[in-house]
Amino acid sequence: MKAGHRGRMRDHAVALHKLLMEHRRISLARIAEELGVSQLTARRWIDSFSCTMPLRLEKGVVFIEKPRG
Repeated sequence: MKAGHRGRMRDHAVALHKLLMEHRRISLARIAEELGVSQLTARRWIDSFSCTMPLRLEKGVVFIEKPRG
């Protein structure tokens, strides 16, 4: 059975989360390549993830910051 659009989106979100948890910093280019999406799409997803995770984007590199506390 095909997963459909929502299934692919969910799978990409899980894969992106895994990449972010495995790397303290990772380039948008690598994220795009690993997930098979454009860098613009990767940037949009990082923007969305930054609402719930301590991320910052500088010159095409995503940095995962330690939570304060």
